[in-house]
Amino acid sequence: MKLPDSDAPLPLRTIFMGTPEMAVPSLRVLAARTQVVRVITQPDRPAGRGRKTQAPPVKIAAERLGLPVYQPSSLRADDGAAFADVDLMVVLAYGEILREPVLQAPRLGCINLHASLLPRWRGASPLQAAIRAGDTESGVSVMQMVRALDAGPVYATRRIILPPRVTLPWLHDALAEESAEALLDYLNRMGEYTAQPQPSEGVTYCGKLYSKDGAINWSAGVHAVDRQVRAYTPIPGCWSELQSGQRLGIQQLLPSAHGGPTQPGAVVCEEGAVLVGCGDGAVSLQVVQPPGKRPMDIRSFLNGHALPQQFIVPS
Repeated sequence: MKLPDSDAPLPLRTIFMGTPEMAVPSLRVLAARTQVVRVITQPDRPAGRGRKTQAPPVKIAAERLGLPVYQPSSLRADDGAAFADVDLMVVLAYGEILREPVLQAPRLGCINLHASLLPRWRGASPLQAAIRAGDTESGVSVMQMVRALDAGPVYATRRIILPPRVTLPWLHDALAEESAEALLDYLNRMGEYTAQPQPSEGVTYCGKLYSKDGAINWSAGVHAVDRQVRAYTPIPGCWSELQSGQRLGIQQLLPSAHGGPTQPGAVVCEEGAVLVGCGDGAVSLQVVQPPGKRPMDIRSFLNGHALPQQFIVPS
């Protein structure tokens, strides 16, 4: 057996904290380049239409990599002792704000891979916020974690240009890969980076999203409605209330180039297209989800469902 060179640097001992699919590529990078002694992720929870208990994607990936997994219900009472045996902690969309004892425990501190160009879009939903606001670029910030929300100094950023009608799944996949690339570059060049304080100008915030946030206000402009649907599909999902009180999910639409109803929320069918009036024009529905059904294209919807005459316009 060949013994390792006594002068060779030992691999960094690290902890990875993350929960959703977006964090998986970065976990793989960290596992390939360091000794991951612990993966911390949220507990298994009910999900999907059947509300069956499902493991978070990071747990599934960690187990496939043979890494130990820890799923605390909360870290609010942690005194940091469980984090003191590592050099570095890497966090990406874990799902809980960490307290100071945890942040200070690793020898080299904690870094966060945040999916925005800080200080723009601090908070829980930067992908959706960027699309809904009509941003033309996004990216990933490698940030030193502090107690304040996404306010720490930034080591590096990676920028991407957004397509004209960018969707949430596209941006999710793009920034998942950019996050992994940013982490790899950080690990390769740790000694070269100096964290720079975030500028005080340009700070914006985005909060956690709920189902109610997906309600479409048809009084808004066509492009605002279009951006909302592209930003919130599939999470948290967009919908409009029918006269019956039920909700029709709106998963894809297009600005209408041929006019349509002028009253916000009014619905008309013209040559197989379903047009809905907005504040300054109309949109054409492409994919909808009736209550209790799976998503379907608009022609399939028209084959088996009555067309509403008016969507409720939120007051």
